[in-house]
Amino acid sequence: MGCQKRIADSILKRGADYLLAVKANQKSLHKEVAEYFDRYWENTPEDAPGPVFAERAEHQHGRQEHRRCWVLNEPSELATAKRWQAKTVAAVQLDRQDARKGDTMIRNYISSRTLTAQEVLAATREHWQVENCLHWVLDVAFDEDRARARQGCAAENLATARQIVLNLLKQDTTHKVGIKNKRKACGWDLDYMLKVLGEIKI
Repeated sequence: MGCQKRIADSILKRGADYLLAVKANQKSLHKEVAEYFDRYWENTPEDAPGPVFAERAEHQHGRQEHRRCWVLNEPSELATAKRWQAKTVAAVQLDRQDARKGDTMIRNYISSRTLTAQEVLAATREHWQVENCLHWVLDVAFDEDRARARQGCAAENLATARQIVLNLLKQDTTHKVGIKNKRKACGWDLDYMLKVLGEIKI
């Protein structure tokens, strides 16, 4: 959803920079970046740490993760990336292993800022950490993964409502309990529910 040229243009017009994951919905850009890195890997059997390559290994929650990143700065040879005003094109490979299975995935990125491989690794890691934490809270507190609303805009509307409620519950500091228990308190105590709803700024 975020990899749209109009979004990138809007960010640049406001004097900011973007780092966007290149998705299959941008066929030309996706193909161009993927083919560039395929050629690079064919011709570069070994990488030395530096501005264009970095790697990081982590072990947490019983899972081992190894991330590698390759970057191309000022990609003048990539015509489509140039139209996006991209100054960095990157590929990030994630190898993940836990007690049951291992998997590997590669994601491609473009950025309007000149970034080193280490900077891309840090930025993409933080992005997924934020997304994973939000998803975890929504699943634990709202049981979102078992939601079965599929017709029309129901799924999108309910997801938006959950995030609004989550933000309201986070703003309340009177109950020193978790989000799930705050939800229960709203169902049990009308005054508390009205107080939480009172956090809405119109």
